[in-house]
Amino acid sequence: MRIVFVNLHGNEFLLKTLNKFIFKQSVAIKHKYILDYLLSREDVEVCSYINERGLSLSYSTRNRFLQSFRFIEHHIAMWKNGIPQKKVTVLKHESDIRHDDIVIMYQLFAGQFDFKQRPDAFIALSQLHFTVDQAAVMERLDPDLMYNESDMQKRFIAFDEYFGWFHKQYLVIPFVFAERFKVVKPFAERLNKAVSVGTVTYPPYIKKYYGTNCLQPARKQVYDNAEELKPWVDCFNSDYLAEDKPYNVTNQVNPVKKVINRLHDKFFLGRQKKYYSFDMVEKFNDYKMCVVGEEITGLPGIGFVEGMASGCAYIGQTVGYYEDYGMKESVHYIGYDGSLDDLKSKISYYQQPEHQQELEAIAKAGCEYVRSHFNGRAAAESLLNNLMEAQRRWLAENH
Repeated sequence: MRIVFVNLHGNEFLLKTLNKFIFKQSVAIKHKYILDYLLSREDVEVCSYINERGLSLSYSTRNRFLQSFRFIEHHIAMWKNGIPQKKVTVLKHESDIRHDDIVIMYQLFAGQFDFKQRPDAFIALSQLHFTVDQAAVMERLDPDLMYNESDMQKRFIAFDEYFGWFHKQYLVIPFVFAERFKVVKPFAERLNKAVSVGTVTYPPYIKKYYGTNCLQPARKQVYDNAEELKPWVDCFNSDYLAEDKPYNVTNQVNPVKKVINRLHDKFFLGRQKKYYSFDMVEKFNDYKMCVVGEEITGLPGIGFVEGMASGCAYIGQTVGYYEDYGMKESVHYIGYDGSLDDLKSKISYYQQPEHQQELEAIAKAGCEYVRSHFNGRAAAESLLNNLMEAQRRWLAENH
């Protein structure tokens, strides 16, 4: 069977893209485990349809000369990621997509939706890094299945406003930790407090629904009150808008300085260099507990899985997110109501000598649960099986 990605070489959720290599930017390749699993299957042919906007270094342009380099970029990206060219079949025309293919697309990358007409194939669309952008384009594409690490049909309060046209299967897949996240330091040797990590971002579309454009208010709450929380929490959160601010080139009069400043921002500045400068595995292993504030739209952060896989007792809000994955409060994680007072109270409770055994038991149970349920191979195999079953139903209806 064939699995077709669109512009695979430019999908930073599946591999390290060329621009990340060029500008030496760190990136979390969150769905690499899916690509790795598919490439390991002898009965699966992985394909990449490279469309007319396939140059990931400049998706927005339709300049034919520039876009002529998109196939070269594909070859370089495969080589840089250690993927043999023969392992990925390049499709150059829409007509190369077959009726019995499974086409996987990612909502975040607008360039993937550049089709002259909808492919006559089963289309699965990932809503990783959920956004309402491209909703109208998605409607025209009419995907047969959507999936994400949370059921956004249920969690996002305005899902129907943007995606009310979608009445097909919505699949929830688990978060998956990278194998580098593991227990290195014994629990007893760790700092008896919590570490808080994760980025604070501000997508504008959520403000009219939640009264704020802050996507991770729980993270910002810790970030803004870091000094007050020091007895309980060490904050390593990153506020995307507050750090690594670029030069203000808009009001720069001197054209030479304007160009120099733009080049400086592009090549040397980058966002969140401070945040990506420390080793997250070591950081988790330095602490007995961890906090990774959830997204207001209905998603936990992937850091909760990474922290638990590293042996931390995870502290999360009791709003049902973790129960969706089969976890239990006070067994696999520590629950709190989202307020600073309750966060302090829960951490303070587990900091006491008489509760250390209870804390370690939660950390151990959580770690074991995550490592058995959220590993890459199991998650990828489950996803493929679900896609194949959904495709079988689709083929029966569209034979």
